[in-house]
Amino acid sequence: MIALIAIGLLGLAYLARSAIGWFGVGMLGLLVLFIALRVELEGDRPVGTQTTPTLYADHFHAERAQNPAERAGRRVEIAAFTSSARLFAYAGALLAVIGFGLVFLGWGRSGFSELFDLFGGTLWNSVQRGRPW
Repeated sequence: MIALIAIGLLGLAYLARSAIGWFGVGMLGLLVLFIALRVELEGDRPVGTQTTPTLYADHFHAERAQNPAERAGRRVEIAAFTSSARLFAYAGALLAVIGFGLVFLGWGRSGFSELFDLFGGTLWNSVQRGRPW
C-alpha cells in the first residue's frame, strides 16, 4: 500500500512540476508535511475546538474504562498510525527540500528526469537494503 501511495505522490509531484515548476513540488511537499504532522500530533484522538471539553473528557473516560489488553491494543494501533504519518512527514520534507532547493539553485523548469538522476540511485539503494525509513 505504501508503494502505491508513493507512486501517487510522485505522480502529483510530476503534475506540480509540469504545471508550476520546482516551486510546485516544494509547495506539494509542504502540504504533505503539514497534513502528516497534523495527523501525527492528533494521534487518532478526537478533534474539536476549545469550546468542546466534554468531547475530550468523554474520550479519556472511555479509554480509562477499557481493560489493560484493550488499552495495549489501542496503543499498538496508535503507534502504527503515527509511524505511517511520520513516513509521510519525511516524504513531504524531502519533496519540499528538493523542490525549493532546485528552485534556489536555479534549475527552474528543467526536466523531471534530472531529479531521478540526482536522487534515484540513493533511493534505489536504500530500497534494496530494506525499509528505507
